[in-house]
Amino acid sequence: MSSHRLSEVAAHINAKLKGDPDLVIERVQPFDNAQPGDIALAADIGYLGRLNESGASAFIVPERLPDGVNLTDGLNLLITSKPKLAFARAIQFLHISDRVATGIDPKALIGTDTRIGAEPSVYPGVVIGRGCVLGDRVTIHPGSVIGDDVVIGDDTTLYGNVTIYEKCQIGSRVIIHGGTVIGADGFGFVPDENGAQVKIPQTGNVVIEDDVEIGANCCIDRATFGSTVLRRGVKLDNLIQVAHNCALGEDTVVAAQVGLSGSTTVGRHVIIAGQAATNQHVTINDNVVVGGQAGVTKDVKAGLFVAGTPAQDHKQWKRAQVLVSRLPELFDRLKQVEKQLDGSKDKTESKS
Repeated sequence: MSSHRLSEVAAHINAKLKGDPDLVIERVQPFDNAQPGDIALAADIGYLGRLNESGASAFIVPERLPDGVNLTDGLNLLITSKPKLAFARAIQFLHISDRVATGIDPKALIGTDTRIGAEPSVYPGVVIGRGCVLGDRVTIHPGSVIGDDVVIGDDTTLYGNVTIYEKCQIGSRVIIHGGTVIGADGFGFVPDENGAQVKIPQTGNVVIEDDVEIGANCCIDRATFGSTVLRRGVKLDNLIQVAHNCALGEDTVVAAQVGLSGSTTVGRHVIIAGQAATNQHVTINDNVVVGGQAGVTKDVKAGLFVAGTPAQDHKQWKRAQVLVSRLPELFDRLKQVEKQLDGSKDKTESKS
């Protein structure tokens, strides 16, 4: 963590500065906990209306203020059209220290014909197989295991107990959190004449492109043939299953406990919310949003917001949920109508 002048922070996060450019800023803190020397985010009306209640020295605020909000003079403001993005960049700028290489620890095991680039940090208990190629400034934390013939790009970090199976390829600036397994066998079996399950060999690999981040305890299975692929900028939360031969497009974001069945294809800029799942061979096209716990059973056209099981247009699903919630009331009303009809029928029959 380091201190900077407010003008330096403004330049780094691409915000317009209103206030004292020489003000010293040390941290980014939550609005209600901020103290002098801190920057806080005030992106919505709940915070913008009470800036004087915060102890922060400066605030990140939106370019367009909500109706009825007028900011008083004398405040130090960083004004931007994307306050949450500026907030993230401010945390990176003020809180993330420069990396210092630790070298290769003597208690790490390195296989023959493996090449490791400049300024590595390889911690005790790391095992790296034969014939691997690791780029510059790679960091591998204790307990991680890398199989034979793995390629890892520059500035990639593997946290504790990550496992990467043989022949997988990891790009540059990738972050893989603890307990994740890359390249385990895809789930492929076929019954024989007697009903015993025969394993289908999984001969492919996993390819993870640049700037991907994978959360803790995820499983990315190798392909039966070819590659399971995570394209540039994909972000996975914790506890996610990506099955064999899946392909995830650039800048797609997947929340926790999602399960993607084999050969699922996901486009670019897709958002998949928690606990959603797909059938095999489903295609989710670009810019789709998949709601939480949705079951995607067929292809989804680009740009849709789908929810429910089977997944359908979000507005249609919401309307269906409202109707489901009214079923007890509708059932009671139906019973009353049936009683009335039965009574009318009895009266008619008695007259005849």
